[in-house]
Amino acid sequence: MNKSVMTKHQPSITEWLAQIGEMEKSSDFRDEDNKKADRMEFLYQNIGFSYERPDKFEATDLTNKTPVFMKVLEERGEELCAIRLVPKKPSLTKLRNRGLSIRECYETWYLKQNINPEDYLAYVCPHVSGLLWSSIFVVNQEAIFGEIIQGMHMQLTHGDTENTSYQFRYDFTNWVWSEENPEAQKQIKKMLVFIYVTDKNKQAIITQELKMEFSHNYLTGYFEALVRPDNDVYYTDYNRMLIKFISTPPAQVFDSKTTNNKALQGRTAFPGAVTGQVVIVKPEMIDKVDFPKGAILVCDNTDIRFLPLMRLSGAIVTNRGGILSHAAIIARELTKPCIINTKAATELLKNGDKVKVDAEKGTVEIL
Repeated sequence: MNKSVMTKHQPSITEWLAQIGEMEKSSDFRDEDNKKADRMEFLYQNIGFSYERPDKFEATDLTNKTPVFMKVLEERGEELCAIRLVPKKPSLTKLRNRGLSIRECYETWYLKQNINPEDYLAYVCPHVSGLLWSSIFVVNQEAIFGEIIQGMHMQLTHGDTENTSYQFRYDFTNWVWSEENPEAQKQIKKMLVFIYVTDKNKQAIITQELKMEFSHNYLTGYFEALVRPDNDVYYTDYNRMLIKFISTPPAQVFDSKTTNNKALQGRTAFPGAVTGQVVIVKPEMIDKVDFPKGAILVCDNTDIRFLPLMRLSGAIVTNRGGILSHAAIIARELTKPCIINTKAATELLKNGDKVKVDAEKGTVEIL
């Protein structure tokens, strides 16, 4: 599938929230997202937090070709980058482009933006076209949990999983993994080093500045991290709000074993048990399908086009997806039982099948 097509229909979590009418949350998330670079820079300065450190400019520097920006353009113009235009006003939307060289992004994208440059800051971040591993995880007072996958990060945020994703839960004593993979386990432990702080004075400084707590010496929050081809770890996000909306899954949801040979197995994105009839929906059929309220939505992966059907559904079952993907978080907001990453739901289930979706166990059973 074309990556640009996937991205077009997989907006940010802020835009998802706006679409379901959570405007206040959307506004708060937008502000949180716009200031993430400042939070991560604070952590870098205080505990050596490794993140994608951007070059920060006023957008007027780019428009007016000031010496400070032209120096970067001349010296590093051929480097791949991600440019984020972060608004100074809460009513404005963040703009971004990724994967072009700094020069290409500036000349073919930035200069065509219809904005008042005085209203924006410009962050020029490094970009790597290939990644070894990508991860999303949450740290709260109960546990550390999330998933890790080989390859690009959008597989997890967008749910467009192409490789095997490994889910994990660590209660600060024991690890539980959906599947054994020594390299995945090694990489997660490398990532956690950067948010593990034993110095109580530093903990106090971070707690006061960021208004966040520590759990067993780990900084709490929602994190996105990656491993580059040079095998170094870099964080791409630290969000303080998302953990308020993501409950800790019990250890059993990571157990991939099932003794029911009639059941299709997946991963729990939001718990609950529902019985209903299957309606399989392909993206090109969204506007044409007859979808009764309470039906079980079965598809390859959800994106923003599926939102009307997600609202109507009794439960959601997908072939692909991640437990912390944007769509999975929206399923939680809609309180819809949701099972993702079944790998073959659209093949093994048929339209009209009566099924029991047990998102407590992560199973779908044909009745």
